Amino acid sequence: MGDDPPASSRPELPLRVEPAEAEAFILTLAEALHAHGAAAHQLEGMLTVVAERLGIVARFYSTPTAVMVSFGPVIEGRTSLVRVHPGAINLEKISLLHDTTVSVIRGELGLEEGRARVAAIVGARRRYGGVASAIGFAVSSAASAVIFGGGEREVLASGVVGLAVGAIERGARRWSMGASIVEPIAAAVAAVGAAVAARALGPLSTLVVTLAGVVMLLPGLSVTTAMTELATRNLAAGTARVAGSLVQLLSLGFGVALGAGLVARLPPHAPLPPAPPPAEQPVASLAAAVLVAAVAASVLMQARPRDLGWILVVSASGFAGARLGAHLLGAELGAFLGALLLGLMSNGVARAFDRPAAVPLVPGLILLVPGSIGFRGMFSLLENDVVSGVDTAFKAILVATALAAGLLFANIALPPRRAL
Repeated sequence: MGDDPPASSRPELPLRVEPAEAEAFILTLAEALHAHGAAAHQLEGMLTVVAERLGIVARFYSTPTAVMVSFGPVIEGRTSLVRVHPGAINLEKISLLHDTTVSVIRGELGLEEGRARVAAIVGARRRYGGVASAIGFAVSSAASAVIFGGGEREVLASGVVGLAVGAIERGARRWSMGASIVEPIAAAVAAVGAAVAARALGPLSTLVVTLAGVVMLLPGLSVTTAMTELATRNLAAGTARVAGSLVQLLSLGFGVALGAGLVARLPPHAPLPPAPPPAEQPVASLAAAVLVAAVAASVLMQARPRDLGWILVVSASGFAGARLGAHLLGAELGAFLGALLLGLMSNGVARAFDRPAAVPLVPGLILLVPGSIGFRGMFSLLENDVVSGVDTAFKAILVATALAAGLLFANIALPPRRAL
């Protein structure tokens, strides 16, 4: 008779739990993960693991605004619909929900206690309040101006515009209908602020200032997530997210057009000073801007300070990989190499420390996403440069596809421990 297999190779038997308690926990967890930024493939994968561990037969269907869960056999199943309003990504709560889920499926925490802990996590206050978030917008905008090739004037103007946009975004959170109009208002303020800065500070690129001012509102991350959902055959979720991203981009474009119209009709009526050419940034300045932008994104996404070190390392590696890839493969396809490195390092951190891979991944991905390219295309269309606008929009789609492919290849080469 041979030796028993090691414990790590034995299949885990389902926990003995009450089905009603298990179903209640799964529904509570599904709503919490969805509300704090889990994509469809991540959400469904995590819930499937939980259901199997709890011995529950369940099927999951996620879209950007709802989660459907069917319990039991297909013929006799019971289906629950959880309607969720899309919320901002909260990396701290994603981490805490991950830890709670792991404790439950390991049997270290009962279902009632786990459900209560999930509710407490959801109800907890955000780590960074309104002032910190507004400063995060300002710092992110200033750092983005450097990345976009802006000089000292663009950096200063972008920081001020970003602060105003952050205040608008924070104010919209307190108004039930504010989320639906924050993009056009913020874009209009950014366009007017860029024009005012050009008159007050001297010649500067209003495009860079406007783009950097609204950089955290651009739908680049959403487009990349949508492409990943489509690639993982979550077709309904991916299609809906693409449509939402398009509406968000159109809202920003409308806001810019509105702001430009206001500038043209307000005194003085003299044309703005011509924009200077993009500045060639030293490597040290660009590296510093990338790290500062990663810190600002971490604050805006409510990451815990203890996770900041890995976020910086992973973000810098992904950005450097994208620059190297752009040199080898071209600007659009180079994003593939950046996403591949980003995904490999995030999954490595997740496997080594049993953490959700999304925590170091998402802030780094913000630096690579094609939102700025899509916005430039919208800007070209507003100036009646249709050919350039369509060409730029196609480049944005190509970058999003390259990023999604890089992340998928990373998940195949080095899978994370869990779907998150």
